[in-house]
Amino acid sequence: MALTRLALGYVNPIGSGVNSIPPSYAVEAYEVHPYSTPIWHLPPPPRPLEPLPEAALQAVEAARAELVRRLDQLRRDYPPVGRLALTGHAHIDLAWLWPVAETRRKGRRTFATVLDLMDRYPDFTFNQSSAQLYAWIEEDAPDLFARVRQRVAEGRWEPVGGSWVEPDCQITGGEAFVRQLFYGQRAFEGWFGTRATVAWLPDVFGFSGGIPQLLRGAGIRGFFTIKLTWNEENLFPHDLFTWEGLDGSRVTAHMFRNLPPAHGYNGNVAPLDTLGTWHNFRGKHHHPESLLAFGWGDGGGGPSARMLENYARINDFPALPRLRMAHVEEFFAGLPSDGLPIWTGELYLEFHRGTLTTQAHVKALNRAAEHRLLEAEAFAALAHLHGFSYPQEALETAWKSLLLNQFHDILPGSSIAEVYRDTHRELEGVVRAAIGARDAALTHIGGLVEGAPAGERLIVANAALTPRPLTFLLPERDADTIVADPNGAPLPAQPTTDGLLVHAPQRVVPGLGWLSVAVVRNGADPVPPTVPGVRAAGGNGGALLENEFLRAEVGADGTIHRLVDTVADGREVLAGRGNQLWAYVDKPRTYDAWDIEESYEQEGEEVGGVEAIDVIEAGPLRGAVRVRRTWRGSRIEQTYRLLAGSRRLDIVTGIDWQERQVYLQARFPLAIHTHEATYETMYGVVRRPTHRNTSWDAARFEVSGHRFADLSEPGYGVALLNDGKYGHSAHGNVLTLSLLRGPLYPDPMADRGEHRFTYSLLPHPGDWTEADVTTEAFALNSPLMTVPVAPTAGHLPESSGLLATEGLRLALGGLKRSEDRAGIILRLYEPHGARGTATLRFTSPVRRIDRVDLLEEPAADATPSLADDGSTVRLPVRPFEVVSLRIELST
Repeated sequence: MALTRLALGYVNPIGSGVNSIPPSYAVEAYEVHPYSTPIWHLPPPPRPLEPLPEAALQAVEAARAELVRRLDQLRRDYPPVGRLALTGHAHIDLAWLWPVAETRRKGRRTFATVLDLMDRYPDFTFNQSSAQLYAWIEEDAPDLFARVRQRVAEGRWEPVGGSWVEPDCQITGGEAFVRQLFYGQRAFEGWFGTRATVAWLPDVFGFSGGIPQLLRGAGIRGFFTIKLTWNEENLFPHDLFTWEGLDGSRVTAHMFRNLPPAHGYNGNVAPLDTLGTWHNFRGKHHHPESLLAFGWGDGGGGPSARMLENYARINDFPALPRLRMAHVEEFFAGLPSDGLPIWTGELYLEFHRGTLTTQAHVKALNRAAEHRLLEAEAFAALAHLHGFSYPQEALETAWKSLLLNQFHDILPGSSIAEVYRDTHRELEGVVRAAIGARDAALTHIGGLVEGAPAGERLIVANAALTPRPLTFLLPERDADTIVADPNGAPLPAQPTTDGLLVHAPQRVVPGLGWLSVAVVRNGADPVPPTVPGVRAAGGNGGALLENEFLRAEVGADGTIHRLVDTVADGREVLAGRGNQLWAYVDKPRTYDAWDIEESYEQEGEEVGGVEAIDVIEAGPLRGAVRVRRTWRGSRIEQTYRLLAGSRRLDIVTGIDWQERQVYLQARFPLAIHTHEATYETMYGVVRRPTHRNTSWDAARFEVSGHRFADLSEPGYGVALLNDGKYGHSAHGNVLTLSLLRGPLYPDPMADRGEHRFTYSLLPHPGDWTEADVTTEAFALNSPLMTVPVAPTAGHLPESSGLLATEGLRLALGGLKRSEDRAGIILRLYEPHGARGTATLRFTSPVRRIDRVDLLEEPAADATPSLADDGSTVRLPVRPFEVVSLRIELST
């Protein structure tokens, strides 16, 4: 293979990526990297070479003159049709069929090639996204980076996108997407003195409806992709439109349709691409020009000399579109702001649905990293108010590692195995670093909490905005351990298989705060619960779990045969057996790791193989029933858990997965009738139909959801929560969570091995907003945490939090120290789609409070009103609005 490529005179710059792109790429790849030392030479001529005869030279000149004359005539008879703004581009996947280390080399080669072409072609302009890529170039090749900065200053090289990488836009959490923009825009401004105004996301696999608001909050008004032209079922109707997000924020969106056999965002300067793009441009009655990006991509490379030579030849060629070199942001600035069609909500890609599930361990680590970083920043900010050294550099490093691994071919699971060896290690490092920073901050706070300096003490911390019931687990502790509240009263506890469970739901831990408890070893009897307890018992080959709200009957097949809400007049929650595990043949016809076939349900079987059902915790605070299965070469262990005083039935799952090309789902037929299901997304929710009336509805047979999905009738509903899954479906009354896959390409061992995760069924009175499902989903993902602290007699209260909220219910996006180090940034959002006024009552006097944008700069919105008491803030909030506050407190 190598010898063949050498003999052809080029090195294929995209390696095995040639297998996933149009065949013409392989034919044309010699343009990118001609081999510098040919292995074959012409033999010596038999006689000295002579110049062409004068007559021949004159004939050539005459032919050239005739060609020019006839072309001029053709231009008059057939003038150019349409207009295209060309931008040179190199789409560089930061990982895909190669690891990140190779991407760093690809970046250097591509940047050097582009800079060389700029010396030779003075009209040539080029755009490049991804602050991460520039950071690598600055580190690896500072001389090259200096040349880039010079070209940016000249206006020849355009940094675009404004984000750290081109991230996945369905799985990435709301605050993580904010940080993509925050670190990206700050980096571009620091390097080049400019910020992006257009989001550049040509190859991302679908877009949350929460994105427009976040783009606007980072100073971005334009949005570019071409991915929706890949839809399998329905032609996306617009290529120039206004995209309206969940909260009503709007950005101007443009897609060009450089369709196969042309090369999409890796366009060529050739009639196939230019004329095809113009003919396919539906928005020409709104604007007379479309954009076209040209240059080798995916594996990098960028524009070639041949493309730029072609530009000189066809930029005003007869019957072809008139071409001009342009800047992306200049093109978007010229688009109309009024009169465009409006698309509201998510931009769903009818393709690549399997990326919501593939490489499940990466997705679990992503969720864990997002929540641990939230906890670390929040408690570090609180501790900083009391003298703690805020770990700015460590947290920024951890965030940037997470952001890199949210790239749109890493987080979706569509890269080779070598990529995921790196990703697992890096994300595990992020989680460890965040836990270390969080616990150090809590230890500092604990050292300042008042109390008698005797015995062992714990700080129990709550990273949620609102108070939460006191529930925590002490690993490696048993019934000999007694835990007492700040007043010395023993707290109810129960030994479990995981340690000592302390559960006193009548006590609460303040929001963004802590509670100090004492730990004593005295061999006393366990404290009886002060709420009705849990009962767990086996029988008839199955088991029963019951508390004051729910009664769950687990059958001999390991599924939930009945789930009864004993408070809601004995309402049946299920319309069939709940938590059915189904395995489906999973052999997509095109992209293995990327896709799921619409017809997958036609080839499936329910997973059986139950070996044992055991009651492993009989109460009184928590009951647990364990189900063990063996299916084919895999082992599945699930534990149903029910706490006293809780409506949440947890299903703690451990799987040793050994299957290839098998798709595993958990299915819940619910006694709920509704035409819409609700799924959490970036800083809000998206509602999707449960029917398949139209081809658009049917195409959404697998959809994204973050921490919960919900089916609700007026007065009652059921939510399905999770701590690291993203693929969902709802068809009729059946709510489904996708658990695992096993694709062969590009990683033949994808998903193979050990997995541990939890999903939960939450029946609730009222709809999902009345039940505040968002808060319960946060609690599953960020349970109360404990750290041991030295006994002290400090000045902080034994129980305190940053603030209390009243009025309109809000949720926490993040709490961190401000970048100017003069205050804290509190990010809140309205999670239910409601409008109203929220009241924030801070525990310390507020010296100053201002609304800021996502870049932590003054926002155009009015400053919140501070009451005369100096600690109460009234905050008007729109549906799904994200609010960032910069606060200076007196401590």
